[in-house]
Amino acid sequence: MHKVKFILVGCGNIGIRHAALIHQFGTLLAVCDVDEARSTCVANQYQCAAFTNFNLLLQCNKEAQVLVICTPNGLHASQSIQGLFAGFHVLVEKPMALTSADCKAMINAAHQTGRQLMVVKQNRFNAPVLAIKQAIQQQLLGKIYSVHVNCLWHRDALYYQQSKWRGTVKLDGGILFTQFSHFIDVMLWLVNSDVQITSALSTNIAHQNCIEFEDTGLIQFQFDNGALGSMHYTINAFKENAEGSIWLMAEKGTIKIGGKYLENITYQCIENGTITYPATNTGANEYSGYKGSMQNHDKVYMHFLDILLHHQYPIITNEEAMKTVAFIESVYQHVCP
Repeated sequence: MHKVKFILVGCGNIGIRHAALIHQFGTLLAVCDVDEARSTCVANQYQCAAFTNFNLLLQCNKEAQVLVICTPNGLHASQSIQGLFAGFHVLVEKPMALTSADCKAMINAAHQTGRQLMVVKQNRFNAPVLAIKQAIQQQLLGKIYSVHVNCLWHRDALYYQQSKWRGTVKLDGGILFTQFSHFIDVMLWLVNSDVQITSALSTNIAHQNCIEFEDTGLIQFQFDNGALGSMHYTINAFKENAEGSIWLMAEKGTIKIGGKYLENITYQCIENGTITYPATNTGANEYSGYKGSMQNHDKVYMHFLDILLHHQYPIITNEEAMKTVAFIESVYQHVCP
């Protein structure tokens, strides 16, 4: 079978993970990073071309079909739009962008060019998340009354010192974008209703010298279907990530997707039966001194290739990805009106 040809921009921790998956599922023609040593290292490993200039990456690799973007958050929109108009399909890491206006521009560019644009949301492929989504669609839980999200992770000063863009408003955007947008995405996907932020508090307790935004926050919100919600998020968990969970209180059951990365159903009391899901050995992504979300990027690539080659309907739409960005945007507007 003809392999899809990829180019990759961003050779940091997540970019290295993507390069390995591209090598598994397609052909990697070229990589790009402003750090020449990093781009050269990845290029040597996969015997492809190395670039330090994004424009040249696009101009010199017209035979590629897909551009994969693993750069800092604040570059996602401009690079996606440029890639789409250069004729590439685009797979971009989360968050989609740092503003909903930029998300709309990305969506418009995809429509205008007729190219596929997809945001990486690998936690939607977590087995318990898929099982609960199916249960909700089958009305096994009935009306959802309320939802509570806990994101209690650890990020120390060393994490922010590893890359200059981390901790900056311009390129990072905040911990809701970089650490916790996956949890917001899953929550919005499960409840499936528009939402309004009613109150938000945030503070920087322990990272005053290394980040330009909060390290802890509390949010309250209400969905248009009547459900209430809250979220506690922090990067101040001691030594390691402590929890990443979503509680659902519903008409016919109470359930918690728990663990540190939404990897288990840790509590359920359902009116009719039990929600089951296949056991997997998928762990969290491990990087230099910290852990991220689940290792489901292989499922993301398989799904993206099904979209490109077999016209499968995407498990996540760009409009849904934009809702996560709009949610975070609204939180920050409440904190700093």
